[in-house]
Amino acid sequence: MARDDEVVIDAADINHEASSNLWCFSPCDDESLGLSAAALVDFINQVMTARREKLSGNPSMLFYCWHDAQTRQLRFSLVSSTHGRLPFGCAINPSAELAAVAEHIVKKDWLNADWGKTGPNGPGAKTALSLPVFVANL
Repeated sequence: MARDDEVVIDAADINHEASSNLWCFSPCDDESLGLSAAALVDFINQVMTARREKLSGNPSMLFYCWHDAQTRQLRFSLVSSTHGRLPFGCAINPSAELAAVAEHIVKKDWLNADWGKTGPNGPGAKTALSLPVFVANL
């Protein structure tokens, strides 16, 4: 689990830091059947706690997570807060609540039988103007 992984700190290269600290996952169809947004929030909180403990005494880092709809994955990573930004090439909404990110990926993607179809319930039904990203200072 993430608790045992080394945390890469590279205040000179945000992309190296972000890619080295990246975790991503997506449940298979059988695994997603009993999944809830609340359980996902609990899991992410456990990951943040483990990362915070691992960072004890190190410079401040930003933990951030988002739904990558193209890969159907929840992704999370860490970057030094000294960068003053997150490493995205698109517009982001860094004030998204963790529960909202979890609810979106569980209900709109992982448990959505219409995912991948076109039409009112498909992924192209509503295009966000910016990517919702949950951010926490560790």
